[in-house]
Amino acid sequence: MSHTGQSEPETLEIGRVSKAHGILGELRVAPHWEASEALLRTEQIWLALNGTVAVHAVERARAVPRAYLVKLRGVDDRNAAEALHGARVSVRRDALPPLEPGEYYLVDLIGAQVMGPEGLVGQVTNVVSHPTVDVVVVRLLDGKIAEQSLSPPWLSHVDVAGQSIVLHSLDGLM
Repeated sequence: MSHTGQSEPETLEIGRVSKAHGILGELRVAPHWEASEALLRTEQIWLALNGTVAVHAVERARAVPRAYLVKLRGVDDRNAAEALHGARVSVRRDALPPLEPGEYYLVDLIGAQVMGPEGLVGQVTNVVSHPTVDVVVVRLLDGKIAEQSLSPPWLSHVDVAGQSIVLHSLDGLM
């Protein structure tokens, strides 16, 4: 918790700690988006685990196949690294490259209302990146869970600021 009177910076979740690596405290971080370079661009990360969030200084980070190896200041042995297994990893939003017009981060869709031709369908509860397509996980009005591809021909419009996704049809709901 900050006692400086300054507000906390806006962060964006970019991955999870998948396991400890080696004996010197490195973490293997699996990014949500494989092409992400956020861990190479940041000096701090936020780790959320068991209801707490802690800020850590990044000593170094390097890319490996489908992950990053990250060394944090103060995490100096395997036991300390293993204690962070499963932590959600976030970075400052301003550490990420600027978005082009019409682009958005998938995580920004969580909480969005999903609208179909007949009206409200449900609300986005999660996003999943499959090898060939990104999908939103939607809690339907009846409480059931469905996935919706974020691609044509089903997707009509995404309004991140307005927290809404408009579908051409419901044929793509799985």
